[in-house]
Amino acid sequence: MLQSKSGITAVVCMMAAMFSSVLAASEQFSFVALGDTTYAVPDDYPLYRSLIDTINASSPRFSIHVGDTMGLGDCGDEFQLGQKKYFDSFDAPVIYAFGNNEWAECWRDNRGNHDPVVVLNSMRKIFFSQPRSLGRNTLPLLRQSDGKEFSAYAENVRWHSQEVSFVTVNVVGASNNQLLREEHLWREFVDREKANVAWIDSGFSEAGKAGHKAIVIAMHSNIFLEGGDEEGGPFTAILNAVARGAQAFPGQVLVVHGHHHALIIDRPLRKWDNKAKTSVHDNVTRLQVYGWPDMKAVRVSVDTGTPWVFGFEPLYPLPSISPDFQD
Repeated sequence: MLQSKSGITAVVCMMAAMFSSVLAASEQFSFVALGDTTYAVPDDYPLYRSLIDTINASSPRFSIHVGDTMGLGDCGDEFQLGQKKYFDSFDAPVIYAFGNNEWAECWRDNRGNHDPVVVLNSMRKIFFSQPRSLGRNTLPLLRQSDGKEFSAYAENVRWHSQEVSFVTVNVVGASNNQLLREEHLWREFVDREKANVAWIDSGFSEAGKAGHKAIVIAMHSNIFLEGGDEEGGPFTAILNAVARGAQAFPGQVLVVHGHHHALIIDRPLRKWDNKAKTSVHDNVTRLQVYGWPDMKAVRVSVDTGTPWVFGFEPLYPLPSISPDFQD
């Protein structure tokens, strides 16, 4: 049966519209993950600036720094403000998840003999005084402190891009500030753990309600410790919250962290359920980013039109250094 030219044109236009709607529903984008960066200062700063050049050249939608902006040295306000200047040299928005070296370990002689709680409260004011990201171009964020129950935790934030939710929590290596030597440090850990678990739970809940295809949870520490965390240890509650949320969430879960300074991409919670005769937690992927002295980042591609959603590639420092950045 012959069709008129106008009929063929109508069919072509309809197919084009359908194809465009599919593309729109699964729009691809990328973000960058990095952490454990400038340990040997000031010698590392030129290489760090060069890595930021590489990240800027890759044009991500945003970047996530998972903490440890220093190794040794005083971690008072002067250092923190200097790091903010680096974050604000990223062209695209950058979201910062605190590491242990810049607050929880600051009681050590080689980091200035500071009270970690005092440093943490100061960092909240420096980096999260407003509900927006860092970077030359910023991104609006929902802070946990914007609610009533956990009003202190401005550093725990949430945002979304297309059909993907993003959540950061303040979970740091080595012991997550679970220290018994001083009561106020122990109390800080207990209160923050409650806030972190609540924020992870609500992140999964909101992602499910929105029908998102994936959720990304970023933090500094490795909660997937070899051999497992001891029950009641510094990461047990966080690991349980991630596993519980992933079990109920129909999409993909990506946990991004640092601390161990080596690139790892795996499925750390996957195991065989003998009773159900199937594997569980197949939807949880872990990205452990590079770390000092390997000054690299990871570009994460996102395509919600694929079953796996996430892809990964390394980013290396460019040989040139931005001439407009002043220490």
